[in-house]
Amino acid sequence: MRILVIGSTGFIGRFLAKKLFAVGHEVIGMDVNNPITNEGLHQFIQGSILNIEDIKKASQGVDVIINLAAEHRDFGITREDYFKVNAEGTKNILKCAQDSGIKKFIFYSTVGVYGDSEDCTTEQSPFNPVNPYGESKVAGEKEILEWSKQDTTREVIIIRPTVVFGPYNYANVYNLMNNIYKRRFIFVGKGKNIKSVAYVENLVDANIFLLNKLKPGIEVYNYADYPQMTTEKIVKTIVDKLSCKLPKLRLSLWFAMMIASIFDLLAKVTGYNFSITAYRIKKFNTPTQHSSDKIRKAGYKQEITISEGFKRMAQWYLSKQRQAK
Repeated sequence: MRILVIGSTGFIGRFLAKKLFAVGHEVIGMDVNNPITNEGLHQFIQGSILNIEDIKKASQGVDVIINLAAEHRDFGITREDYFKVNAEGTKNILKCAQDSGIKKFIFYSTVGVYGDSEDCTTEQSPFNPVNPYGESKVAGEKEILEWSKQDTTREVIIIRPTVVFGPYNYANVYNLMNNIYKRRFIFVGKGKNIKSVAYVENLVDANIFLLNKLKPGIEVYNYADYPQMTTEKIVKTIVDKLSCKLPKLRLSLWFAMMIASIFDLLAKVTGYNFSITAYRIKKFNTPTQHSSDKIRKAGYKQEITISEGFKRMAQWYLSKQRQAK
């Protein structure tokens, strides 16, 4: 198939484009940023999902659109920006797909649509987003639902991944790994809460599995790796893969939150994005468990263990540290 990957130069997009190419698909990449390499791409179009003409140019003659483009950062993004990209941008893609007669669409949403639930969520769990990112993804999903209803022959899959990690990722897991390696990490809380995570190559494999499951209508799938780990187990696994030591000092959650509130105040005054924030500490200590039983019951088999995923990311991280010396 001829597949348009929107967000092809991003973290997940790079892995996805390369794997789609490897299994024989013709891959068209589109992103606001130019790719470091054209590996995995038959063609690349630089463009934005906020520009309908860019989407039209990239989607000519394609069979499937996969949209990974999103605004997603903890700091420095306005509510308006989230909705402009994650909701209005999705609406633009759907408009172009309709005009071009493209009926196959895969959308990357997030488990953030469920909010901070202490229960294990499933695809049937209600929407309860707690931040503009999650709210804007809900809005994007609603646009897709309406688009799907307009033509019952349209084939749609929505993927809701949990925290995704792996080489070339500089988000939360990278920050955790970096702080552990540089001995800046202090364990906060008891660490017994479950944290669902997804290694990027497993997520990409799940996407390709679902690509072959497209059928008329709309299907939603969570994605998280199994077996799921507690935060304590995740930290100990990273320590093991980095071959370093974990500081023995632990702070209670309430004390750490009190310290973090000072950094929050400084962030408001200076505009600087501190790695220590009350939100991030609370998030680290909140159970975020998401079931991906549905995709497994459909026949998907996870090839790479979480431990092996952390090993691969640690090897990449350590190579970067050696290069920096």
